[in-house]
Amino acid sequence: MTVGSLGRSGLVASFVALAVLAGCDGAERRDAASVVTAVARFRSADNASTPAMVEALKATPCTAFDVCKTRDDCVATGEATAKALRLKTEVEQGLGALEKGTLAKDSPEAQELPKKLDEAERLLKQGHEGLAKCDEQVQALKRKHRI
Repeated sequence: MTVGSLGRSGLVASFVALAVLAGCDGAERRDAASVVTAVARFRSADNASTPAMVEALKATPCTAFDVCKTRDDCVATGEATAKALRLKTEVEQGLGALEKGTLAKDSPEAQELPKKLDEAERLLKQGHEGLAKCDEQVQALKRKHRI
């Protein structure tokens, strides 16, 4: 074997290693882009579709630690918000039933309405408090992966 052939082999090995690294970086970038897109859908969703967008975010695959951490932190924020919105809807329906007379004021369901409303307010506050951290992490992913 000649020195020239060793040089070419080393060069080929370097190109292969570079291609493998670029492929990994590309996969991580795709994961980051998927999470960033799913977060954007959650953040722009109306109240009715927020729970579904949170579930879609939760189901978004990821492999890189920072991408998964961003997804999971944003999911936690979204889940609190989604649960608050579901509780709010239950309270609205309960109040409607009270007004129509289809729900007795002294029923256990009616008695639970103020507690549900308090829980919804607590969860909504929790969700809003987490949004800044979620947004910061999304921006960090965008910068890191040039998305």
